[in-house]
Amino acid sequence: MNLNKIIKKNNIFVIAEAGSNHEGDINVALEMVREAKKANAHAIKFQAFTRELLFADDEYCKALNLPDNALDTVHAITFKREWYPIIMEECKKNKIIFLSTPFSVEAVDDMETYDIEMYKIASCDINNIPLLKRIATTKKSVILSTGLATNKEIKEALKILKNNEVALLHCCVEYPAPFEDINLNRISVLHQLFKKQIIGYSDHTIGSDAAIVAVSKGAKIIEKHFTMTPEKQEGDHIISLDSENLKKIIESINNTISMLGIKNKKEKIFTKKEKKELIYAKRSIYLRNDIQAGSIINESDMIALRPNTGISVSKWEKLIGKKLRVDKKAFEKLSERDFN
Repeated sequence: MNLNKIIKKNNIFVIAEAGSNHEGDINVALEMVREAKKANAHAIKFQAFTRELLFADDEYCKALNLPDNALDTVHAITFKREWYPIIMEECKKNKIIFLSTPFSVEAVDDMETYDIEMYKIASCDINNIPLLKRIATTKKSVILSTGLATNKEIKEALKILKNNEVALLHCCVEYPAPFEDINLNRISVLHQLFKKQIIGYSDHTIGSDAAIVAVSKGAKIIEKHFTMTPEKQEGDHIISLDSENLKKIIESINNTISMLGIKNKKEKIFTKKEKKELIYAKRSIYLRNDIQAGSIINESDMIALRPNTGISVSKWEKLIGKKLRVDKKAFEKLSERDFN
């Protein structure tokens, strides 16, 4: 699956980030697929992790000053291996792309078993060499978040993924991320530093404003957290949109793209209606008085009026001192054939 082709076809690639908002219920996950499609998202993304392959329990709880049993609920919210064919079939049925973020080499192995078409790598794993190397062997398209990455780390990751098509997503790894911290100008910097890469934005803010601004800054991929229960305040639910609001943000994104218009054109591109205005709103040179053939045109003889169907007023100076070859009446437009 080629990201450039998807973006060329749709102008944007919007990912509904389901993450673990299914909370371990496959029926909720299936409903999320259907609701993401109703919202007109192009893809829905889940996460593939296990407690055993993601956490060193004792050290993690100690470092974050958590109780010893803090990770006991992790298994309950994981995406189960046996879900892949079921969820992928539902995605195929609803014509929405299935994506997942692997958090281990083993997760990549599982995903390859089911021939996942594209990979997402979380910014926390941008320097996870074994994970990057395993994904590199697939030679599949990769969406790489950069929220916890230095420029050097991005370059090093791209070296490993040199045979993969890679898109870079700017993000702020705060949940929720306040507006003053998200630094959307970073999107422009990524465009300058990594000219060969598609640049996008993974949004962790509440609401839709940031995603719209990101598109205006040149983001071609928007990832937005998605939930069936936006009223929940824990986990990722607080930064997630339900189907109705996700649909609204996608409509706003498409409107933003329409308003931005054609890029890389040095000259103004006139719309069909504007081309008519070139005639109706701009002005030609007309005469203030009746003037006989053989007369020399003075500036006081001319007036600039609508419509612009004769000699453009931009040629005002060039007509001063010219000799008429025909009789002209007052408020009659001048044309090139009126002069010798």
